[in-house]
Amino acid sequence: MPGPHTFRVTEDVFRRPLRDLRVSVTDRCNFRCVYCMPKEIFGKNYQFLPQSEVLTFEEIARLVGIFVELGVQKIRLTGGEPLVRRDVERLVAMLSPLGKDVDLTLTTNGSLLAAKAKALADAGLKRITVSLDSLDDATFKRMNDVDFPVQRVLDGIAAAEAAGLAPIKVNMVVRRGLNEDSVLPMARHFRGTGHVLRFIEYM
Repeated sequence: MPGPHTFRVTEDVFRRPLRDLRVSVTDRCNFRCVYCMPKEIFGKNYQFLPQSEVLTFEEIARLVGIFVELGVQKIRLTGGEPLVRRDVERLVAMLSPLGKDVDLTLTTNGSLLAAKAKALADAGLKRITVSLDSLDDATFKRMNDVDFPVQRVLDGIAAAEAAGLAPIKVNMVVRRGLNEDSVLPMARHFRGTGHVLRFIEYM
């Protein structure tokens, strides 16, 4: 029986049910995307949270369990980049027994996914979302400030599909003057793959 405080926790002020919970497992990321963590702000001297202030996996699992009891049905693990947190698949394994009706997903830039996809699937992850802004190496590097080709992310997507995490959602942030010419190539590339390509307008 829900307690008297349930309304305040699981509904917003318009009485709409709150069913999604986003959990940022780290504030760190190996990308410096121009729309998210630009290097001008998040440079080498930027002070991220000390490890002592980051929730442990046990603390996260306890909090998520409470929210599931209150009606949350979708758990989204995010960051930063969640895959830079060591042993994040252990957290997935701790969360996956929460119930067959709980949709456990993870959002990643895909750069570390090729090495992690199988372990994540084995731990109980159900779905994955990959952020990818272009198939062109020069545009990819300009948008995300990385020193490796886009193929690394595509390999991660392929590994996730092979591990059973398909259909995969692919988020593309579109910014005028940077990557709008990548929209059609992205649409052509993912057409017929079964994956879901979503365009997000830069605000």
